Amino acid sequence: MLLGQIFGVIVLLLLVVYLVFIKRAIEIRSADFAIIIVGVILGLSIGALISLPLGKLEGPFAQWLPLIINVFSVAVVTTYFYSQRANITKFFSQLLNFLASITPSRKDLLSVGSGGEDILLDTSAIIDGRILEIVRTGFLSGKLLVPKFVLTELQNIADSPDDLRRSRGRRGLDILNELRREKIVQVVVIEDDFPSELDVDAKIVRLAKKRRIRLMTVDYNLNRVANIQGITVMNVNELNNALRPVVLPGEKLQIKLVQEGKDRHQGVGYLDDGTMVVVENGNKLIGQEVKVMVTRVFQTVAGKMIFAAINNGNQK
Repeated sequence: MLLGQIFGVIVLLLLVVYLVFIKRAIEIRSADFAIIIVGVILGLSIGALISLPLGKLEGPFAQWLPLIINVFSVAVVTTYFYSQRANITKFFSQLLNFLASITPSRKDLLSVGSGGEDILLDTSAIIDGRILEIVRTGFLSGKLLVPKFVLTELQNIADSPDDLRRSRGRRGLDILNELRREKIVQVVVIEDDFPSELDVDAKIVRLAKKRRIRLMTVDYNLNRVANIQGITVMNVNELNNALRPVVLPGEKLQIKLVQEGKDRHQGVGYLDDGTMVVVENGNKLIGQEVKVMVTRVFQTVAGKMIFAAINNGNQK
């Protein structure tokens, strides 16, 4: 048995030397050469497994039969592998492409850094513009990532024949230019794209998942979809609502009534932060500043709504 193993090693070395010589002589492609080497190793492994029971034989068969089986196994496996080299190369190429698609590249990791402080911007957050003021207050730092396909969408909106859309698109581009001038954050345009996805929102969600970073948006539907898929979303509207002063029933306010409410006897005014205040029996005081007392506070998806009553009927 020992003699057979020694012969097996000698055969392996001779085959490798022979293959190296052949490669230099006929210039076999590196991929084909690698396939042949794998075939030799696998053939020897199969031959060794088959030869194990034969080691119990006595006489010359115990010495020479394992060697013959190893040589035969190497020849068969190597020949088969080489004949199927095109399919094998194709399989491993597809496998490597798949692994590359689900693994962030070194370039991606370098461009994103640690990923913890990076924020991915969608089109709605850029056009909204409030991110510029948030950055200037110093509440945001790190990198703001803008996908190239978002820039393309902004450009398309800016070139729209519709006046309102064109104005929104140009505003978005102006906001980006202003952000690039800020020293607190770094605006980075990234090339990541998903050609199989036609919808920009779908691309944004896939990109946020791929890079494992936060997404900033003011799009309510995108916010919900991203949350369902486990993405951390920074919604500027939610931030705005959270920063509004807390108003409780019984608190006194002074506001200017600017219009009638849904009911004719109501008057409507607004706080400095834009919160709507509906005043009962305020329809006759429209255009005036009045003192009111908060009676109810409702929190809705759109924001906060306050109901109030005239404070002792006094007006300023």
